[in-house]
Amino acid sequence: MKPLLNTTRERILATAEQLFAEGGVATTSLRTITSLARVNLAAVNYHFGSKEALIEAVYERRLGPLNRARLTNLDQLEQRGSTTSVEDIVRAFVDPIVALSSHDAKDGIVFMRLLAQTYSEAAQYFHKLFGREYESVIKRYRAALARALPQLAPSELDWRVQFMVGAVNHAVADTVYLRMLGDAGGHDLDRAARELVPFITAGLRAPSHPSPVR
Repeated sequence: MKPLLNTTRERILATAEQLFAEGGVATTSLRTITSLARVNLAAVNYHFGSKEALIEAVYERRLGPLNRARLTNLDQLEQRGSTTSVEDIVRAFVDPIVALSSHDAKDGIVFMRLLAQTYSEAAQYFHKLFGREYESVIKRYRAALARALPQLAPSELDWRVQFMVGAVNHAVADTVYLRMLGDAGGHDLDRAARELVPFITAGLRAPSHPSPVR
């Protein structure tokens, strides 16, 4: 359910998210946020304490529910009691992003633009949240993939999980290459998921490569 924006805190968060997504974190001032949200600076300080804390709250507002949904999906898979396929695990990881835009397409686009900031100026805030919000999710999915892909050495699986996460984040955050190729529908998260799941699944299932001879 989309959060109501009738509280000062939610209004500040929604406004900051929109401005960060459109113009970046560093160039968006608290004055701009408070003006558009129709609040004063004291309200920002009361609810968040600082711009840095507000930035983290904006990311946590999206990443928290996203990662909880990923854990719920994985729990449901594992409760079946049968062997879980690699494709099912990948879909459990990818689908919550699609669910975001199915509730509100505008929210999905804003989130994608916001996520793109994590690769540049907002990386430090994202990495803080990664340790707090993301680490347990990645470890759970790695463990599930280790059971589904027992033939892979632990270090090789680590690299493939890294590639999986990177592919998902990049695909939803940056569609510049699709636009270069003439695809104007780059912000279609459902299409992105349909393309991502078999692509990532194939990469995870790829034959193990031999260790280099030293």
